Amino acid sequence: MGIVIKHSSWNLVITGFGFLLGAINVLALATTYLDADYYGLMNYILSTAFLLFPLMSFGLHNTIVKYYSSYKTDRERDNFLTQMLFWPIVGAIPIFILVFVFYDDIRLLISTTNQLTGDFLWPILLIAVFQAYFEIFYAWTKVYLKTIGGNFLKEVFYRAAATITLLLVAFDFITQVQFIYSLILIYFLRMLLMAIMAWRTYAPKLIFYKLEASREILWYSVLMVIAGSVGTALIDLDKNMLNQYVDLADISYYGVAGFIATVVAIPARGMAQIMHPLTAGYFNAGDLQKVEWLYKRSSLNLTIVAGLLMVLIICNVHEFYKFLPAEFAVAIPVVLLICVVKFTENLLGNNNAILYNTNLYKFTLWLGLGLAIVAFLLNIWLIPSYGLIGAAMATCVAYVLYAFAKAYYVNIKLQMHPWTSKTSIAVLVILVTIAIFYTWDFQWNYIVNIFFKSTLIFLVYAASVYLLKLSSEVNAAIDQFISKIKRPQ
Repeated sequence: MGIVIKHSSWNLVITGFGFLLGAINVLALATTYLDADYYGLMNYILSTAFLLFPLMSFGLHNTIVKYYSSYKTDRERDNFLTQMLFWPIVGAIPIFILVFVFYDDIRLLISTTNQLTGDFLWPILLIAVFQAYFEIFYAWTKVYLKTIGGNFLKEVFYRAAATITLLLVAFDFITQVQFIYSLILIYFLRMLLMAIMAWRTYAPKLIFYKLEASREILWYSVLMVIAGSVGTALIDLDKNMLNQYVDLADISYYGVAGFIATVVAIPARGMAQIMHPLTAGYFNAGDLQKVEWLYKRSSLNLTIVAGLLMVLIICNVHEFYKFLPAEFAVAIPVVLLICVVKFTENLLGNNNAILYNTNLYKFTLWLGLGLAIVAFLLNIWLIPSYGLIGAAMATCVAYVLYAFAKAYYVNIKLQMHPWTSKTSIAVLVILVTIAIFYTWDFQWNYIVNIFFKSTLIFLVYAASVYLLKLSSEVNAAIDQFISKIKRPQ
């Protein structure tokens, strides 16, 4: 676990810092200096762009990670990377042509409830393209097990850039409309910096000739388009569909709730950057024992760390919302439901890495497609009746079903699952801690209350995990921290 711990630790710090910047943007800047409609518009544009990005990337960020290590010579690898740069154009050009031809019809469709969204169709497409190429260049560095720089660009750069542009709005240097268009520049610069980083990691000679197993690679990429679309749909479909039923202001409330809950995903996102190339390497070497070991260790450690974050959020959620205007509190139940979604993502460990690097992904793609349709139908049913909470319920039900179905399928085919008895104990510790502290509040200022309550939760949770010896990695980290405190100066 050495390289996993090293990269995951750095990525966790980077991702955490990114979310700290995001919290400043959401809690202090966006909700203060952007109208609710424009903050909702930003959420709609980004969620729709993320829905399109798997199609724009042609699934190649997964293809690179899976197949790069199977090529042994520099010439083969140069040819492979060269073609990976140009294949996305095959998918992007027809989409742009279709949008150009049917622009008025599409604009009318997406602006049925909110007129403002129809004016920003091209920014959605451009951000989707820039996001696609960013992920391709990021995958380029991942195969060399260099994930930290890319993760910084992914988690910190665009949030820092958003902080700057929000401050420009605050001081009236730019308008809210200009802020929306600045998102295009931010995502372009992030893609450009990632391209430079990838090229410095390895600069291939641009050569073209027929790839070995090209039909297999093409089919895998097509399936990865479906996989990426399904995974993104289960996460971002709710915000996209809300645009058809509720005002942009309500989407902004939903977006804030989603951001708060997404903090629970920090551990999984931090570890995933190194898990995918490592898992691919183990499969290419035929070492299933290491795959299973990594599967269980990643699930246990992610469950413990993500569980702490979920406990802190759920037990402090009412205090967190005191930082925001009162109308945002309508989305507190959304926070709780999306927390479950993000925790489930951690509970599965490197399940996605296993699926994407074996032939098992074929079945789960169609399973995921079916559950995406279920999510779509649930949104149609629940949003008109329950509004924001209905969208969160649809997402929660569809994603949790999808997650556990994937774990069940891997267990059937590979006779391995991510959980041990210690995982069950960790989940029990999480539930008991929530039950104890959810209604326990100090009668002080809400900021002081958050600080003392969070400190107490952390101490109780950390002590429980340590004394129960749930994870050797977590215990080692705690021991190292204690030894540093005791070390004489």
